[in-house]
Amino acid sequence: MALRSVWRPWKDEVVADRGAVASERPLTSEVGIEVLRQGGNAVDAAVAMGFCAAVVEPQSSCVAGHGQMLVHMNGRTTALDFSHRAPKAATPDMYRILRQVEHGNGLYEVESHANAVGHLSAGVPGVIAGLCKAHEMFGTLPLEQLVEPAIHYAGEGYLPDWQNVFAIGQAMSDFQKYGEPAKVFLPNGLPPRLGVDKVVQRDLADTLRRVARHGKAGVYEGDIPHAVEEYMGANGGCLSAADFHDYKVEVAEPASVTYRGVEIVGVPVSSGCTTAMQILNVLDNFDVAALGHNSAEYLHLFVEAARHAFADRYRYLGDPDFGPAPLRGILSDGYARSVAAVVDTERAALEGRSDKQPWVEYADEALHDPWVFDPQQRPLVEAAASPPSVGDCTTHYGAIDADRNMVSCTQTAVGGFGSRVIVPGTGLLLTNGMVVFNPKPGAANSIAGYKRGLANMVPLLALRDGEPMMSIGAPGGRKIMNCNAQIIMNVIDFGMGIQEAIAVPRVDAADRETYVDSRIDASTVDALREMGHGVEVVEETAAQGNFAVPVGLMVNSDTGRIHAGVDVFRQAEARGY
Repeated sequence: MALRSVWRPWKDEVVADRGAVASERPLTSEVGIEVLRQGGNAVDAAVAMGFCAAVVEPQSSCVAGHGQMLVHMNGRTTALDFSHRAPKAATPDMYRILRQVEHGNGLYEVESHANAVGHLSAGVPGVIAGLCKAHEMFGTLPLEQLVEPAIHYAGEGYLPDWQNVFAIGQAMSDFQKYGEPAKVFLPNGLPPRLGVDKVVQRDLADTLRRVARHGKAGVYEGDIPHAVEEYMGANGGCLSAADFHDYKVEVAEPASVTYRGVEIVGVPVSSGCTTAMQILNVLDNFDVAALGHNSAEYLHLFVEAARHAFADRYRYLGDPDFGPAPLRGILSDGYARSVAAVVDTERAALEGRSDKQPWVEYADEALHDPWVFDPQQRPLVEAAASPPSVGDCTTHYGAIDADRNMVSCTQTAVGGFGSRVIVPGTGLLLTNGMVVFNPKPGAANSIAGYKRGLANMVPLLALRDGEPMMSIGAPGGRKIMNCNAQIIMNVIDFGMGIQEAIAVPRVDAADRETYVDSRIDASTVDALREMGHGVEVVEETAAQGNFAVPVGLMVNSDTGRIHAGVDVFRQAEARGY
């Protein structure tokens, strides 16, 4: 048998008595833990972390980006949705589709990539509104105090890490094309030198000072929305002042499923939460633990359940304000049992059947009927299957405080540096939020004015007997859904601590192939192939993420202490006190 070296990185689990935070960057975690030390609660810490992340992780997040947050406070859980919305002037046929891509995710290629880069790709900003709403509802410290670290790192600059510099180099040609971002991210016309050149965003610092003084109104009212409208109109974009003025954060009771007696809580809109929770709900009907962690039998079962969930995702999910979506049916126990009954436990039934993306093919075929389990009336005519495009540049952070209040928040620039457009004089780096829609008309996730796009974000909380248990999340595009479900199963089914649950190798079934981490035993890979899986073995590295990048926090029910874990390949960091 051929032998090879295998890289098995590790990080120590943080164990804290009072409070803890976890995020994708050391600076973000440092800001969060200091807020907790200063007497802030979990939401205060999250708000400060969210603003900081939007400054020091610009390839992944921005204050003109989007997000979703779950807050468990004083025994009650609340969901805040400040995710992707199309400008009011957006139309279903606003992009010219050139072809369906025959590789990767099986997406439509749009002329000039106009839905992914540039002025016409910009979605309505949500992060400032979302963080301010969270502070308004749950915060205890002054907003000025929470925004101050972000103002400091924007105005005085921060030293970018190598991943930041690498991302800047990749986006360099677009920065030069659009002008304003080159002034920020290309000092002396080149990417910053590691350890030498700071990224300074003085216009953004001024905008954040407005937020510190006036909250959401500092950006969504007054002259900034009109400056955005004027600049966009002059450059072919359609984002308007009215889009800012009318933007509201959706505050709602969360969606939930029960997995092995643990309540898993997510955001109750068409998002990645729906799909991740559906996977868990289906697998709750199988004795997963008896199969053994990362055995071929377990991984096969997980992949099949995931592919069933993804087929439903792209057939049925879209903004429920623009057409019926059977969200309650999809997450019902009865529907989960009906799907589990048709999961093939022996063979890979939902992949390798054609050169089409499996979830496109099976979404067309309508594998299941969630409308039978949904209280809404079935639509007379169902929309076509709806695979969107996808962005994968996102960040996540979580916090648990001394009173065991919990927050899980994912926010995103959507693609790397979003639209790669900065509005002059404001520092606002706009997202390319339009890329999360299906650019083809007639689908559940097709474009419409002020419609919410189908998000991949998956912030999750877990409650055992109503008590705080876990805060989980990750960046990573479509791969977040499979990732977060596996971490929860690692803890609940296989008894792992949070750091181990995050660090062990995973599989992913969000794309055409089944991706298997190279750390998984070769005999297991061979067994999966014999079952019919189109396996691609990939190595996870610091430079290239083939899987999502999770961080998590967990309360030990026996000791009451907080345990925190983070991705072992990147610079994610947990802190506690």
